[in-house]
Amino acid sequence: MWARRALFPAAALALLGACGFRPLYGPDGEAVRLDTSDDPRLVQAMAAVRVANIPERRGQLMRRALQRRFEDSRPGTPIRYDLQVRVNFQAEALGFRRDGTASRVRFLASAPWSLTDGAPTPTVLGRGLARTLDSYTVPDGAFFAAEASRDDTERRLIEELADRVAIGVAATLRRRLAAG
Repeated sequence: MWARRALFPAAALALLGACGFRPLYGPDGEAVRLDTSDDPRLVQAMAAVRVANIPERRGQLMRRALQRRFEDSRPGTPIRYDLQVRVNFQAEALGFRRDGTASRVRFLASAPWSLTDGAPTPTVLGRGLARTLDSYTVPDGAFFAAEASRDDTERRLIEELADRVAIGVAATLRRRLAAG
């Protein structure tokens, strides 16, 4: 009975591998990576994505994270696609001290995105909404430590959102390339 239970997941994974299934997440909880090595056309298409300006500091961080995922893969590639992204953060207090101040803060981050072609009258090729959340502890009486924790949390959220947007754009471009 024990051996049969172990055999089923192994057989399912073997069947998924045979049909071209590729997991998005790496082993041991590694960060999301896009596996584009098997399709040079997809690498070329992703390098042709131009990330539009995103206002405010978080937007600048998000734009740079997306540029690293797209434009830096093949510098000098002509622009064929435009990516519009907005970054939204909401903060909520989770824990409170006896004096009423927050002891833990959670950020809910979202990034609606839209990919269009570079035509004079752009056609929307794909849309999506990337969402994630993270939190940090506010140390009692340690302003610098609280700011460092908040900054680190925002950095992690931006990287996670950029990964999720990049996956959505890659899926959109892969479907487009498969269609012809």
